[in-house]
Amino acid sequence: MIYRLILASLLFSCEANSLESTPLPVGDCDLPKPLHDYRHCNFNGRDLSGADLAGSLLKGVNLQNTKLFDCNLKDAILIEADLKWAMLSGCNAAQADFSQSDLFHTNFDEAIVTSANFFRANLFGASMNSVTAVGASFQHANLKDISMEESQFIRCNFDQAFMMRAVLIESNLTDSSLRQVVLTGAALEHADFTRTDLSGSLLNGTTLTETIFHNAKLTGARFTNARFQAPDFSGATDIPTDILKEKP
Repeated sequence: MIYRLILASLLFSCEANSLESTPLPVGDCDLPKPLHDYRHCNFNGRDLSGADLAGSLLKGVNLQNTKLFDCNLKDAILIEADLKWAMLSGCNAAQADFSQSDLFHTNFDEAIVTSANFFRANLFGASMNSVTAVGASFQHANLKDISMEESQFIRCNFDQAFMMRAVLIESNLTDSSLRQVVLTGAALEHADFTRTDLSGSLLNGTTLTETIFHNAKLTGARFTNARFQAPDFSGATDIPTDILKEKP
């Protein structure tokens, strides 16, 4: 009896794994639909505004200069995809995987990228204003000169990201992790880093106008030549000596 139960369990497990690995059907490049494989397509310069590509496989696909306004990329796989200069404003890209993709000057304004993965993605000069990105990962990503104003980056992971001259004005980064991040020259006016871990990060030359670091962790963080104007460090731990000198 026990042998039969074990055998049945193994058969069920094999069947489940087989279903999970079932390949997606090959999609029509001219009529994109959700849950299809588009790795054979070239969407360079196409107008796919409003397209529903939810759950689709777009790994390595050329999407340069593609117009994807208000699209649906929820759960889509875009690993190593080329999205340089693409327009994704207003899109729902929650849980999408953009890891190692090229997002040079890509526009995500007002998009939803909650729990999306941008691991090692190139977001140089990208625009992510008014974005909802709760729980997203930007580990090791290149975010140089990115614009991220008035956005929700709550519980995000930016560990070891390169964010030189990033613009985070009035953005919310509560409970996020920014360990060993380069934020040199970043604009952080009115940004909220409540309970954020900034251990080992470089904030040299940053603009800190009423920036909130309430209960933030600042172990080993550096603020050399930062411009202070009424920032809030209440409850922060391991406040560097250069900040203490600025405090009244």
